[in-house]
Amino acid sequence: MKRYLLFILFATITTITQAQLEEDFSPNPTGWILDQGSKFYVLNGNDVVQTSGAGDNVPAVIGTPAVNKTSNTVKVCLDITAWETSMKNQIPFPCITYADVLFVKSSVTDKKDLETASNIYAHVDNYQLAQAGGTNCFSFTFPAGVNESSFKVFLSFHGACGSGGYKYVIDNVSISGVALICGGTNCAPVALNDWFIRGNGTETGFSGALYGSNLDYPTGNTVDAGGTDNDENDTYAHLRWNVPTQPVNGTVVVNSDGTFTVTRNSTTITQLTFTYQLTDDGPDNDFATTADNMTDDATVTINWPPAGSLPVSFTSFTGNRNGQNVTLQWATSMESNNTGFEIQRSTGNGAYEKVGFVTTKAANGNSNLPLTYQFTEVNMAKANTWYRVVQIDKDGTRKMTPLRGVRGMEELSKITVYPNPGTASNMNILFGSSALRDIRIIDLNGKVIKQWNNYHEDNMSITGLHTGIYMMVVTEKGSNEKLTQKIMIK
Repeated sequence: MKRYLLFILFATITTITQAQLEEDFSPNPTGWILDQGSKFYVLNGNDVVQTSGAGDNVPAVIGTPAVNKTSNTVKVCLDITAWETSMKNQIPFPCITYADVLFVKSSVTDKKDLETASNIYAHVDNYQLAQAGGTNCFSFTFPAGVNESSFKVFLSFHGACGSGGYKYVIDNVSISGVALICGGTNCAPVALNDWFIRGNGTETGFSGALYGSNLDYPTGNTVDAGGTDNDENDTYAHLRWNVPTQPVNGTVVVNSDGTFTVTRNSTTITQLTFTYQLTDDGPDNDFATTADNMTDDATVTINWPPAGSLPVSFTSFTGNRNGQNVTLQWATSMESNNTGFEIQRSTGNGAYEKVGFVTTKAANGNSNLPLTYQFTEVNMAKANTWYRVVQIDKDGTRKMTPLRGVRGMEELSKITVYPNPGTASNMNILFGSSALRDIRIIDLNGKVIKQWNNYHEDNMSITGLHTGIYMMVVTEKGSNEKLTQKIMIK
């Protein structure tokens, strides 16, 4: 069970604090407030919160224990789905469904208290949830003048239709920028899951760190900065790490200081997982007296690319227009024997011309670290332009990115889908600008197949659609204007 994250990075002159409340409701936690019929529930062996489906007049409500604010910007994520009353089948939300997020006084205990305006420090109203359910995330910045450090966070859910005939299921709630208030002298440690994405498909192992980006670590350890273990009332020196069982298809040595060395049995193993345990030394600060020590477990997942992958692994490639200028950005997860990247451009006649070259940032062309690149040129073409980046190896081997389209000067008010009809792995969208927008792909039955909220790039790629006809609905956030486009997959 993951309750909170407190990460402190000691730099020479700067201290940065990030924190996060995480709750998967397993086992049922204390301090959470369940109102309006909300309750803990076991669904397919998983602990969740269940509430009645709710109309505008009867919102379902859950609340966190008291937390401390560690940042003025808060990100809220949660899994929420709709289920039949029998709880046998998941269904789409029967109508438009919203989440309200309220930051309130620590004294608030139920929905009645929420209705008192003086109890509310800040709030986010009517965040529209994806109709198909699933994970929803949105960010919020506290208004100037909200200086209270301790508060509770309430999540209120309501729909635009009646409340009968279905249930809400809520799981995996996370709120960044806050830290749970332990309220005692022996708070449980928190071990958070770690992900390590390796770029070299030929390596057999590496050394890493579980605690996070901490200067106590020896150099040479790979750090997953997002998975930061800690304990609210114990410092790093009062924590120990160990691995109870070895992973399948490999071995791992976890040291007491949170560092580890992992080895996979062969380069054909592209994923390896293991569980480790974090222990504090209790109020007596003595690991030998185990009765007062507390523990928490977490899982490490490591992914490697296939051993035969090409010398450079691209992780992203985007192109955007800003007036007369077009900017391309791309990133790599690893590079081997790379000289750099040739930028090529086409105006739609099938021919590509070289318009620039960006030298690799990798020392001697080799790197296992993520690297980012950018190229900008003046492009006043009236019609749409297509770009690609060609990576050139030291021996002349070339690898090309997929195409990225950029609007022409006379095409800025349109949405272009190409090719259309397209295939499940080859569908590209050009928007008229980089404005903030919500995007939904809907099938002929009205079911939302894919959804993106607050998307701001002026192009995107879509994959994974099955053969059929779909409608793409684009809502511009600034003007609330809706644009639709038919998509055919053959």
